[in-house]
Amino acid sequence: NCWVALNGKVYDLSEFMDRHPGGPTTILAWAGKDASKFFNDIHKGVKIDAYLRPEAFLGDLGVDENLMSDEFWHTLREARIAEIRQEVDRLLNQCTETHKADSIPRLLQDKNIDPLLKTKLQRLETQKRAALDAEDFAKAAEVKRAMEDLLSHEDHAHKHGVPLGFTSSDIPLSEVARHNKPHDCWIAICGEVYDLTDFLQHHPEQRNSILAWAGRDATPMWDKIPGRFPSKQWMEFFMRPEFKTGKVGPEPPVDAIIRELRELHDELHRLQGPSKEEIEAVKTAVKVPGKTDAPTLSEESRFPKLAEISAGKDLPFFSRAEVAQHNT
Repeated sequence: NCWVALNGKVYDLSEFMDRHPGGPTTILAWAGKDASKFFNDIHKGVKIDAYLRPEAFLGDLGVDENLMSDEFWHTLREARIAEIRQEVDRLLNQCTETHKADSIPRLLQDKNIDPLLKTKLQRLETQKRAALDAEDFAKAAEVKRAMEDLLSHEDHAHKHGVPLGFTSSDIPLSEVARHNKPHDCWIAICGEVYDLTDFLQHHPEQRNSILAWAGRDATPMWDKIPGRFPSKQWMEFFMRPEFKTGKVGPEPPVDAIIRELRELHDELHRLQGPSKEEIEAVKTAVKVPGKTDAPTLSEESRFPKLAEISAGKDLPFFSRAEVAQHNT
């Protein structure tokens, strides 16, 4: 859940973190903050919208004087949560099909999921997250395969609708969109779908241009920059036959009620945030082998003013205008 303000706009960079060329650490350092100056100093002339999905843009950055209070915001949030729950109950009564989760995050939110399966999935999901943060993409791919093996087991396969591989030669763009990480990278180009996961492992210098289109259709950028991805010259030089996965096909029909239920469940999870079970699962998950932990700092080192606060001394207060003067 990572929001960042850039040049007067607010973006949700939660999805983009894993394919950020500089890794997720830099983005997480600016989570919940205005990173405009830092971004503009490093990426002069770069339009961030060209690298993000349209849904990443959340809205314009407001002015403090016009913002609602925290209390009023939480009141609206609680009212919306209650409204969503009522709408979900109404749709479930109308739904003739069995509503099954079609992704691992939605499956983990399912209250009817087997507790043992949920614990294993949460542990594997945390291991994958840690591997991605450490840029150990081979380990992340290994954990992903372990999750697919677990879900494809005969004891669990009938309890969910999570796709576990695509065997058809016609691949819809919604399926391509699922493969949008460095350890699982599909891209559609001119009606064909390519799996460039292995290519990224051997050509890290091209991570930036390729991951910008991970899980997307890169046809609009075809041959815009000759010799660079995606272009005819690049394809002739780098592309191998085994990278081709299939052709872009039509989207499969989805019941309107099922689609609305999924959207409501996603919105409900965003408003409620992670559950106590999810937080506890992350804390107790098995660590990724080979990942070294940073040395733990003491409270005094992390918070040098802590002693003064605990001693009852008042810290100085600075206005926004005073803070704005220290920007170099």
